[in-house]
Amino acid sequence: MRVVLCFGVVAHAVSTNPIAKVVELLEGMRTKIVAQGEEEQKSYEEFSHWCRTTAKALQREVADAQEDKAELEATIEKAKSSINSLTEQIAELAAGQQASTKELDEATQVRAKEAADYSAVAAELSEAIDMLGRAVTVLERELGGKSLVQTQAVKKVLSGLKAVVGATVVDANDRAKLEVLLQSGSDEMQAPEAAAYEVHDGSNSIVQVIQDMLNKAEAQKADADRAEMQAKHDFMLLKQSLEASTKTQGEEQEKAKKEKASNEQTLAGATADLAGAVKELAEDTASLNDAHDECEERAHDWDVSMQSRAHEIEALDSAVKVLEEKTGGAQKQAYGFLLQLESTSKTNQFSDVVGELMKLGKAMNDRHIALLAMRVRSVASSTADPFAKVKGLIEDMIANLEKQAAEEASAKAFCDSETAKSNAKKDDHESTIATLSAKIDYAESRVAKLKEQVSTLSEELRDVASEQSDATKIRGEEKATFKTAEADYEAGLEGVQMALKVLREYYGQSFAQVSQPATSTHSKGDASSIIGMLEVAESDFGKLLAEARDAEETAASEYEQNSEDNKIATQTKKQDVEYKNKEIVELQHALSEHGNDRDGEQEELDSVLEYLSKLNDQCVAKPEPYEERKRRREQEIEGLKNALDILEGQAIGFLSVARRSTRA
Repeated sequence: MRVVLCFGVVAHAVSTNPIAKVVELLEGMRTKIVAQGEEEQKSYEEFSHWCRTTAKALQREVADAQEDKAELEATIEKAKSSINSLTEQIAELAAGQQASTKELDEATQVRAKEAADYSAVAAELSEAIDMLGRAVTVLERELGGKSLVQTQAVKKVLSGLKAVVGATVVDANDRAKLEVLLQSGSDEMQAPEAAAYEVHDGSNSIVQVIQDMLNKAEAQKADADRAEMQAKHDFMLLKQSLEASTKTQGEEQEKAKKEKASNEQTLAGATADLAGAVKELAEDTASLNDAHDECEERAHDWDVSMQSRAHEIEALDSAVKVLEEKTGGAQKQAYGFLLQLESTSKTNQFSDVVGELMKLGKAMNDRHIALLAMRVRSVASSTADPFAKVKGLIEDMIANLEKQAAEEASAKAFCDSETAKSNAKKDDHESTIATLSAKIDYAESRVAKLKEQVSTLSEELRDVASEQSDATKIRGEEKATFKTAEADYEAGLEGVQMALKVLREYYGQSFAQVSQPATSTHSKGDASSIIGMLEVAESDFGKLLAEARDAEETAASEYEQNSEDNKIATQTKKQDVEYKNKEIVELQHALSEHGNDRDGEQEELDSVLEYLSKLNDQCVAKPEPYEERKRRREQEIEGLKNALDILEGQAIGFLSVARRSTRA
């Protein structure tokens, strides 16, 4: 009965004796530890490569961020400096514009007073010239060879000359002479003493004095006219200059304001970009520090793990060596008889394990676990030491699943981190591209507008040049016409004066003779009429000559004024064209820079989008969600651990029964 019991117990422990099992387990542990060490070594090398690559990439990103930060800070400082300079320039231009306006107002007031003074003097001179001219004409025509006493008509003329005496434009000497003559005339129209004026004829003395006064008045009137014309011309030049200066200062002020607004916009954009660059630099620096800390910690852990694994292998080798050297004979005495029943009971011992694995494979619909169950059944029936082999298969399966779970968890964290960073970079690039596109649109619009303005100004310059050319041509024709008319009037006036001189000399002598022929009375009347007509012609020629000269002076002044206006307008428009062309060049340069910047941003954005697409293919395009795979894998690992517990339980039961059987 004892023998049957012994064989029954042995039927449940067919794998090996306990010492051999322990040795096998120790060797299996050593093999597993070595494999884990190799796997960990490979994983660490991959991680070390990742550390180097990541550190290099992050260092490059930090350097780029620092460079962007420095460039933005420089841009901000430049914009602030430009804004301060432009603010001072605007204030100076405004002060200059105000000073020019004040100077123009003061000059206008002075000019108004000068014009009023001229009007008063010109009116007084014109009245005096008119009175003196009529007096000379009447006296010469009416008196002839008569004495002042015999000509009562002269009284009216001399009476009218009294108004001239009070004129402010008559100097003291002429006024004294005229008063003496008038006083003499009023005293029964007697001629003044000849010695007083060194003349012998009283009527000629009066005419000569009045003619001298007329000539002086006309000279004064001409001087006053020229002075007024020159003052008016000078004022118009000053006015044109001040108005042009005010306009130029206003345009420069507007340009400075626009440039200041552009710099303020640049400052605002650069300030916002700087905040983003500082934030990105801080994030990149933090990521670099985190990566460095993680790599240092992992290196330390790997070093500790390698040392621990070496010590563990050393301990396992020592234990195996001791067991093999010290327990060989004891194993033969205690467990040698068990080998006879080994081959008959292998399959039955692993039926529970196989059943557990089959049930788990069916429940999880995992062909790998079902295949593992078949391999366990095969190993149980064909291997000399199935316990170690089966346990190794199950543990390898568990290790595989755990490794896959760790890899997928790491891959998911990597995908989440890289996707977030890439999306942030994509948003930054898109924002930058939008900003650059807005600047490019504004610059293109501004360039088009400036070109249109330059074209308009160029057309206006051509019009001004054409107008000036036409005016110069017309002025030349007018001057030629005046020269011809002046020569004709001077020749005609000279001819009339010569004829009057001849007639007056001849008929004056005839009138002075005592005895005259009977027919001389009729000739005398005809001569008087002819002389009167010639005097009218002389007056007309003189008046027309004066009017022609006045018209010529006016036309010349107007031409000079118009030419000066055209000169100022040309200078102003050319300056506008120069400024606008300069601004066009600057805008085109900025357009080129913005275009290059946008192309660079677009290339970087395309790279980010391409990387995001690859991330999506790698991280998103999975047929089964990560959470579902994780849950299923955990169930598989738990099931495999249950099978492993069943297997180890059978081994422990075998050892317990074997000890009791041996003691019995």
